[in-house]
Amino acid sequence: MDLLTVALLALLQGITEFLPVSSSGHLVIAQHLLTWNRDNVLLDATLHLGTAIAIIWVFRRDILTLVTGLFSRDATKKRASFRTTAFLVLGSIPAVVAGLVFRDFFEGMFLNPRATGVLFFVSAAFLFASNLRKRPSGPLDVPKAAAIGLAQALAILPGISRSGTTISTALLVGTERKEAGRFSFLLGLPVILGAAFLELLDGPAASLSPGLFLAGFAISLVVGIVALRLLLGFVDRGKLHYFGYYLVALGIVCLLLL
Repeated sequence: MDLLTVALLALLQGITEFLPVSSSGHLVIAQHLLTWNRDNVLLDATLHLGTAIAIIWVFRRDILTLVTGLFSRDATKKRASFRTTAFLVLGSIPAVVAGLVFRDFFEGMFLNPRATGVLFFVSAAFLFASNLRKRPSGPLDVPKAAAIGLAQALAILPGISRSGTTISTALLVGTERKEAGRFSFLLGLPVILGAAFLELLDGPAASLSPGLFLAGFAISLVVGIVALRLLLGFVDRGKLHYFGYYLVALGIVCLLLL
């Protein structure tokens, strides 16, 4: 594996991890069309770590406020931080349970490019539905956090975008736009870090030079930050559904050619 290959992998990871087009779905297509096998689990973990750090950087103030609030003497700040933390835990439960119970099913789906093509349409449907509710109904609460968590569990399937599905669901249940984006990515941070950890446990890593790992990490980090800020801009302007047209076209291509 050379620098160009690592750079392309990092670019793909950084873009598709955050833009609502399904990074896992694109990986399935790449593997099928190019007979491409990403068998270096340490590199995969490194690229996931780069995108995780991108989330931490973009939401660093929110994360700092959340953490310091948990230990604050100010009762209002502490209550708000505990409330958000509880919602994040609640929202994480469905994906953890689904991943453990249906792991074999999910892994089998990664070998089915036509099924991935169909799921691109499902992901597009969520994006098109993101503008159906014009006004927020109030702050985040237990039912909203649970609904967003269920959407994240669904997004384990290749072809269904985690960011697109969780943000669209948050908007559909009446969450304010900025809060929808913020909660979606804070909720996704443990998932991305968990994916990196599981990849490390999955098997031995092929030998690569430290420079290639560093290059992959840096590219996925920088591209991830740009892609994340770009997506948040689309969410704020109510343009999330634009990505749905791309997914519909991609789904058609998959069904016709794969």
